[in-house]
Amino acid sequence: MVECQNMQSQMRIRLETVAITMIFALVESGHFSARWSFVLDYGNSRNPFPECRALIRYLARSCESTVEPDESIRQLARQLSENHKIRGRDALHLACAELPACQYLVTYDNRLIRQGQQLRKTGTLKLEAVNPIDLLREV
Repeated sequence: MVECQNMQSQMRIRLETVAITMIFALVESGHFSARWSFVLDYGNSRNPFPECRALIRYLARSCESTVEPDESIRQLARQLSENHKIRGRDALHLACAELPACQYLVTYDNRLIRQGQQLRKTGTLKLEAVNPIDLLREV
C-alpha cells in the first residue's frame, strides 16, 4: 500500500510539472498572461536546490509583472487571516492574486486550493484557486 501511494505521489508530481511547463509555454506564446509575486520570490529564496531556484527565476521573468507588497495587500491578507483563519503566507498568496484581479491562482498546495475555493463560494474572493492540471483541463 505504501509503495502504491508513493508511486501515485510521484506520478502526480510529474504530471503537475508537465502541466506547469505547458502553462508557462502558453504564457510565453501570449495565450495566457501571468503575474509573479513577492511571496513567490521569498519562497524561492528559501529553496535549498540551486537548479530549482534558477528555473523558478527564469519562469518569473516570463510573467507580465510582479505584485509588490503594499497596504492593500497587507489589509486583505490580514482580513483573510483574522476573519477566515487563513495562515499568513497563504493569505498573502491569495491577496496577491485577488487584488490585481487575476482570474486564477495556480498552486500545487491542496490546502490553499480548498481555502481559495471556499472563499470564492462565499463571495469573499473572485479568483479561482486551481491545481495546474485542473487549469489545463478547464481551458
